[in-house]
Amino acid sequence: YGERASPCPLVEQMVKEGRLGQKAGRGFYDWSKGRPRIPFELLEEYDVNRTYAVAANEAAFLIQDDVADPKDIDTAMKLGTGWPSGPCEMADKIGLDVLLNKLKELHAKYNLELYRPCPLLEEYVSKGWTGKKAGRGFYQY
Repeated sequence: YGERASPCPLVEQMVKEGRLGQKAGRGFYDWSKGRPRIPFELLEEYDVNRTYAVAANEAAFLIQDDVADPKDIDTAMKLGTGWPSGPCEMADKIGLDVLLNKLKELHAKYNLELYRPCPLLEEYVSKGWTGKKAGRGFYQY
């Protein structure tokens, strides 16, 4: 699959410190008191659409590049990660227009390739294929 990414320095440091995740009791979060929760006062700052937008965008690139179709992507993500629904299903539920706007906002703010909207996603939205609410998105309803 091409070039290998360099390990993130933060992750390397965490491994050296034994912060290996849930089984070790510490990782990015402290698991010693059970599952960590987002503090109630920070909930408004946590933007789940940022995560869904990136996942849906990557799915759109896979579809555009004829690597996989939406059903295969969703099945792989549900089986491989335990997600209750795949990125295409979730994008259709949230709205492709909502996620495209989030990607544009993040790309303008950070100028990272990660947030560059897939042309296929832009095409779908321009056609009015915004998901379940429109009767068509990655899937037809």
